[in-house]
Amino acid sequence: MTTVSVPETAAAPQRERGYYNLLSYIVSNAIAGEIMAIENYSEMVQLMPTTEEKIETVHQAKEECKHILLLSKLGHKLDFGVQKRIVEPQWNNIRKHFSTAVGKGDLAACLITQDLMTETMAIMLYKTLGRQEDTDPTTAQLATNILADELEHLGIGIARIKKLLAKDADGVHDSLVWAHHRVMPELFSMISTSCHFLCDELNVDCGSLSLGEIRNDIESLRVQALEQYIDTLDKVGFEATVTNALIASMASYREMDRHVLGLSRAGGGEGVACCGPAAAQNGAKSCC
Repeated sequence: MTTVSVPETAAAPQRERGYYNLLSYIVSNAIAGEIMAIENYSEMVQLMPTTEEKIETVHQAKEECKHILLLSKLGHKLDFGVQKRIVEPQWNNIRKHFSTAVGKGDLAACLITQDLMTETMAIMLYKTLGRQEDTDPTTAQLATNILADELEHLGIGIARIKKLLAKDADGVHDSLVWAHHRVMPELFSMISTSCHFLCDELNVDCGSLSLGEIRNDIESLRVQALEQYIDTLDKVGFEATVTNALIASMASYREMDRHVLGLSRAGGGEGVACCGPAAAQNGAKSCC
């Protein structure tokens, strides 16, 4: 049986209640993401081509279980409430898209959704919580520990998708386009301090939540998330003509300011990729 413990750190000065309300909101969303990851990895096991990869995927799910326990213990230690279930509809929407990809036997779309897109957002989140000058020492240390696991998961995903790209580049690019238009709007809509139901579940006033409690703001988080996403796409080695158009398509997201998207690469405003290369060659009228 694995022993899970929240790191012991030196006592920090007591923060304002607003700080702990914000942590309650952020950590509850993080737990929801971890729950979704467990379900995604568990469902994806059947698509993995080798026994070794099936075992590795089960291990990834097990590590997400550990993260849930750690985050829950953090709430108990610092005396803020957490929800240990999926509340916000965006997570459920991503799960539905993932299950659709599993049903199609589209391993690339599954890997892109979980190991690239969702992990990229998790990395941005844990990097934010891991800055000790902005959060408390206990939260910062825990976030840093979880971040190491998420970076490892991202590396596994990148390696897996590179192998698929080498076998069927057009098909994998089609999977990227399909996943991007379904998953990224859901993920970016959660970079906010407003919610559908979570605040009520936590008995927290969403209007009182301020990222200033951790010396951050929504716009800077969106910039960080966008940069992390672009960096991930680059590391995989996707075609720039496809990824530039996908980044440009994010201008349609209600949450995204155009000057934030100005951080994307030159030429990023060239159209919107609704179909990947293979689908376009086959004359598809609509893929989005």
